[in-house]
Amino acid sequence: MKYYLITLLYFAFQFAACDQLPKKKINTAINQQAKSKTPNASLEDHQFFDWWLIESKQVINLNDQFRAKLFYKRDVKELFSYLKKSGLKASLFDGIQDTIDGLSYKRFNPSLIQASTVKWIDQDRLRSCRKINKDAMWDCLAQGYGIMDYYYVSLPLFSSDKKWALVSINYMEVSGKKSNGANRLFKKTGAKTWEEVAILTFWGNFKAD
Repeated sequence: MKYYLITLLYFAFQFAACDQLPKKKINTAINQQAKSKTPNASLEDHQFFDWWLIESKQVINLNDQFRAKLFYKRDVKELFSYLKKSGLKASLFDGIQDTIDGLSYKRFNPSLIQASTVKWIDQDRLRSCRKINKDAMWDCLAQGYGIMDYYYVSLPLFSSDKKWALVSINYMEVSGKKSNGANRLFKKTGAKTWEEVAILTFWGNFKAD
């Protein structure tokens, strides 16, 4: 009788453990997913790029996340040089280096973009393919989206009066012959409209519009 009781308790314990394990795994997966989820950018950020996409007047394959680490000390130096030459207050961008140092990935919310001329590229998928090698990344773009080029951009860094924005806009294509990027300064001209006033720094095969 004692043997049967011990056996019964053993199997009861095993069933209880099996019942709890999946829940623990599920909860852990949910927590990891929540931690890794990239937060959305602000409405102000979306409004700027909605204007830019509409103004571009072409279909743009756009990375769905704002990239970090697209601005450097040289860019800040060029920005303040421009402000000085133009007779603008340097205080408009006070603390910009600290802001740049603290930038992280943010995600677009497509529902906040009215422009119809955009095809969204999943950054997480692109990153996974890129980890294999460069060719794998282009294969993913070709197979998943039917494209061989894309744009990636920075968050707009707004001045304290919200009338100026520093933005990095970059273009990549498979051959590399036309790949380029530039950090641009924009001035606000209306409630949701902007004007590009300066190219501060650039790389690759860049040609000003």
